[in-house]
Amino acid sequence: MKTAKEFSDTAKRDVNVDVDALLAAINEVSESRIQRVQDDEGQRVSVDGREYHTWRELAEAFELDVHDFSISEINR
Repeated sequence: MKTAKEFSDTAKRDVNVDVDALLAAINEVSESRIQRVQDDEGQRVSVDGREYHTWRELAEAFELDVHDFSISEINR
């Protein structure tokens, strides 16, 4: 399971996001081509040619809540 930290404005703290689960959900709802892009600042994702720089931005683009993919939420 690949995880990444993402700052939560609502919780005012870093949240560990299950990246694999988030990408699987996006793949399921969009049937789009998802590519991980490595760069100096970490990891970005490109979906059908559009790049997303944060996991929150990616989730919101597909009307998903990044909190649903937090490690604490998944373990409930």
